[in-house]
Amino acid sequence: MNYDIKIENNREGRGRLELDRIGFLAKQLKSISKKALLLQMFGYSKVSLPRKYNKYLNVYLTGQQQNDHGVALNLGADNFSGIELQLDAFRDKTQLHDLTPISLIISTFRAALEEGEDMNLLDEPLIDELIHFKKFFQSDEETVILSNRGSIPEVRLTNRIIGQIEHLYKSIPDPQKTIINGVIDEMKFSKKQLVLLTAEKERVVVMPKAGTVLHEVSDFFGKEITLTGMAHFKPGGQLSYVELESFAQPSKGDHFFSKKPSKMGVQQQIAMQLREGKKANPLDDIIGKWPGDETDEEFDEMMKLLD
Repeated sequence: MNYDIKIENNREGRGRLELDRIGFLAKQLKSISKKALLLQMFGYSKVSLPRKYNKYLNVYLTGQQQNDHGVALNLGADNFSGIELQLDAFRDKTQLHDLTPISLIISTFRAALEEGEDMNLLDEPLIDELIHFKKFFQSDEETVILSNRGSIPEVRLTNRIIGQIEHLYKSIPDPQKTIINGVIDEMKFSKKQLVLLTAEKERVVVMPKAGTVLHEVSDFFGKEITLTGMAHFKPGGQLSYVELESFAQPSKGDHFFSKKPSKMGVQQQIAMQLREGKKANPLDDIIGKWPGDETDEEFDEMMKLLD
């Protein structure tokens, strides 16, 4: 797909852009797209990206134009259709296949700036990257416009607009103590992190508070374990990661803690369900029909929708 980055009222003048600024722009956009992709894939943006996915972040400069107000860079990028979707099984992520690195950047900025967008497309490390983009601007009059020529809403960025993103820190729910049970599915010693797979097939990024803990917990790799720590959240209330404090062999009843922690309000949960094509109120599937002719298995499935 083709995209334009227009820089208006730039200090260099019409049709010109200094090389260092081009380098900063390229590096920062690549960093934002990488963290946004990690967040989509693993639920937390400060994890390592497997090498095989690096090629999907390629963006190509296809041309340059001057306009009445500055300069425009023409870019090309492929979508993520080749990425294996072995992602969070509990949530449909197939829409990721239709996105490209640039459209993912546009969606991320919109989530940070537009009311009503899904703030669970953001977490704290990704917010930091968006704010760092502020260093590109040389004046309050300079504007950067990201667009793909009309098929999706463009994003207009200025020094002042980027500054507004800082308020998102205040919208992040406070961390809370949590207990969570599951099987250790991945361990990454270089990043000092592990991934826990719950009984509900939810993937939880776990960051040990002390480096030694990761080695101690390695004996449980591939096995069930119960973890205790602080749950850190995204601005929208979904879990970002768990800061591990202690762990133990699971005891009877620990499956009760196999649900991923969340601080999403009812309205947020309904909005997310609607975005994913689900019904706003699963009770509609039961009211007027129950008790009826359902089997025990069918009734259990309906009750799960209420959770």
